[in-house]
Amino acid sequence: MNLKEELEKEHSLVQANRISHWAVESKANLKQLMKAFFGREKLQAQRASWSASKAHELKPQWFDTYIPELIACLEKPIHGSVRRNSLRMLQTMEVPEELQGVLIDQLFKLLMDSKTESAVKAFGMSTAYNIVVHYPELKQELKIIIEDQLPYATPSFKSRAKKIIKKLEEK
Repeated sequence: MNLKEELEKEHSLVQANRISHWAVESKANLKQLMKAFFGREKLQAQRASWSASKAHELKPQWFDTYIPELIACLEKPIHGSVRRNSLRMLQTMEVPEELQGVLIDQLFKLLMDSKTESAVKAFGMSTAYNIVVHYPELKQELKIIIEDQLPYATPSFKSRAKKIIKKLEEK
């Protein structure tokens, strides 16, 4: 498969799935997809991010080596979908302890930023929760950040927020 051509061909679920299935045929294919995901070409990064998140659903164990890059692209993504799909993957991953501090700082910033898209905040809440369960001293901080957003939040954010707050209060 000529990945560059396929990414530029069309933006559809069918195409994202096709590319994701190709990507998990080999680690070399996945490496090509992730290079496009983390690359500087906006259209390629946007479409590669969707296919990568679909590939992650198929072979999540292959993505552990990309955790540092997924975290790094949260700060200044080339396209909103890169941040959203990075967090979609990170929310289900076991982030190494040495990267958790950097990630939780970035997540708290994203959650507090009124300009952050609601889908990014939803995935960010789940990812943050998965980290703070290991650090009880951060649970209250996450709860406060989430509660501060509730008056201005979308229904989808409120739904996820209520679930996360309930879990934070249980433990």
